[in-house]
Amino acid sequence: MPSGRRHQPSKEVATIMEGWPKSWAGTHEDEPVGRRLVAALQLFMTHLQQQALSSRTLRRHLDNLWLIGGEIIRQVNYDPSLRDKPTHALLLEAIQGGEAPLVRDLTEEQQGALDATARKLLKFVSASNPRART
Repeated sequence: MPSGRRHQPSKEVATIMEGWPKSWAGTHEDEPVGRRLVAALQLFMTHLQQQALSSRTLRRHLDNLWLIGGEIIRQVNYDPSLRDKPTHALLLEAIQGGEAPLVRDLTEEQQGALDATARKLLKFVSASNPRART
């Protein structure tokens, strides 16, 4: 793929991610937060695609991002004041220390893969927003 097309996530990835805010939402107030998360996560997916990772690895990261985003929205439901927090702050809080939120019903191996995605995402978010470094 020519490098000029690498500025946005692939059309397939963008289409998949487009439905995430509705799938995460507990209430309609969650959708704007979800859309902001998706915008940030799409930048991260573009970054991963530029690293020429295998399609299987990219898909694993994509699936893990869906889980991380869903856990963030779940936390927003428990604490509605989080809706006003900047997106990068929500992401950093969710993946602090390079660990993803614990997700029910995941095996230790699956949680380990989720944590690996969280570490990459933490590095990316911290580098793209120097004031957000932890």
